[in-house]
Amino acid sequence: MQKALIYCRVSSERQKNEGHGLESQEHRCREYASKKGYGIEMVFRDSFSGGGDYMKRPAMSEMLKYMDRRPYNSYVIVFDDLKRISRDTRYFLELIQSLKLRRATMECPNFVFNDSPEGEYVTTIMMAGGQLEREQNRRQVMQKMRARLEMGYYPFPALPLGYKHNKLTLTSNSNVTPAYPEASIIKEILEGYASGRFLEQLDVQKFLRDSKIKGNRPVYLEQVKRILTQSLFYAGWIEYKEWEVGIRKGQHEGIIDLATHEKIQDKLLGKIRHHVKQFLHPEFPLRRFVLCFKCRHPITASQSTSRNGQKKPYYWCNQVGCSERYKAIRRDKITDEFESILERIRPSDGVLNVTKKIVRSVWERKEKGIVSRKRKMTNELPGIESERNLWLQRLTKAKDDNVVAVYENELSKLAEKEAVLKHSIKSFETHRPNIETALDIVFDFLKNPLIQWQKGDIHRKRLVLRLIFEAPLAYNKESGFETASLSLPLRVFCLPEAQNTRLVEVAGMSPRP
Repeated sequence: MQKALIYCRVSSERQKNEGHGLESQEHRCREYASKKGYGIEMVFRDSFSGGGDYMKRPAMSEMLKYMDRRPYNSYVIVFDDLKRISRDTRYFLELIQSLKLRRATMECPNFVFNDSPEGEYVTTIMMAGGQLEREQNRRQVMQKMRARLEMGYYPFPALPLGYKHNKLTLTSNSNVTPAYPEASIIKEILEGYASGRFLEQLDVQKFLRDSKIKGNRPVYLEQVKRILTQSLFYAGWIEYKEWEVGIRKGQHEGIIDLATHEKIQDKLLGKIRHHVKQFLHPEFPLRRFVLCFKCRHPITASQSTSRNGQKKPYYWCNQVGCSERYKAIRRDKITDEFESILERIRPSDGVLNVTKKIVRSVWERKEKGIVSRKRKMTNELPGIESERNLWLQRLTKAKDDNVVAVYENELSKLAEKEAVLKHSIKSFETHRPNIETALDIVFDFLKNPLIQWQKGDIHRKRLVLRLIFEAPLAYNKESGFETASLSLPLRVFCLPEAQNTRLVEVAGMSPRP
């Protein structure tokens, strides 16, 4: 009995899972082999396209290896249709030669192979027709995807992390939508990287790993880089330079603003650099802020293990050549003395209220400037439209391909400039911060920094250090902290002259007794 192998293929996992292509192909092949009296030895199933290269298909490669392990056998390869084997003429001819070397032949229920010159000609024409169909389908798919991109839709099946597919309805015009809570984590990552909270991509990787957004699967730096480079999509915009689709507003909802995207890209390109990495540890908030009084270098901190196995926290200087090197200072001692400094920083309510009035007045002037900038941007839009019409007129008259490319590039730049201007104008309308809320937050820090220090996490404590002190504090193990240099606002608030009754009365307030 002639031994036979059956080869079945569908071009995607979706066809494999949702349809019955493999089962129907195998059934037809078995019926054909039974009529011919062949004995089926093995069935190979592929759910993989791999373009025209048959060696990229796992089952096809395994079938060739299967025959190589049995060189004493000759096989008939039964398949359902020519298109199931290949849609590329060159690879098909290579496959025929590979099978001939293994003493194998091909048979198909709806096509008769013939070794004559006429038969080979017909086979080649059939394969060329399949290749033409494949390439035409590919071109049509790409054209439709590009059209979707130009309309602002995201046409690719693999979505950026934090988004999910959404069916278009009468109330929703977007095909993708943020998937919460994953989208909130991605938003925190992007804004944190732009603001400097995450100084390096390694910091983002650790945060992403700790968030468990990907479950227990490992998080690679390449995935982090992909998230950061896709920040334009996360801002609600679309661009695909490979298909010459310029930047435009997307149909999907963004989770960050365009300014955050621009900061991220500047940082990735090296335009924004953070030269000093802050080593934050919740147990040692004063590390690298307090200085050694001898060498004036920031002190470090660590846990020291005693003889009985207990861990005790210490601050200490590790500067080479310093006489205070390795001389430990108990964390509780330096923390208590630092908190006593914060406790003495208590500006009066009257001075703070005066300052609020001044800041509010400055903010009102700034808002007038924003209105002026918005008006200026709005006036720029007609000029861009006129310039675009001028380039379009030149483009219609141009005949040289190089000149046409230059004109198209200028039109693309104008379209991008127009999109950014429109987004900035819209941002002025939608992103209007509440000045009263912002003032309350800042002045809560200034009013009683000790409470903010004691109740806050490590990031809030570092914020207290930046807001309250102009420079790091030097610490002497024997005499304690040297005189603190407060930030300019607090220096003004805490001056005796600032507490003057006359100053407070000018603002129409009663001084604090």
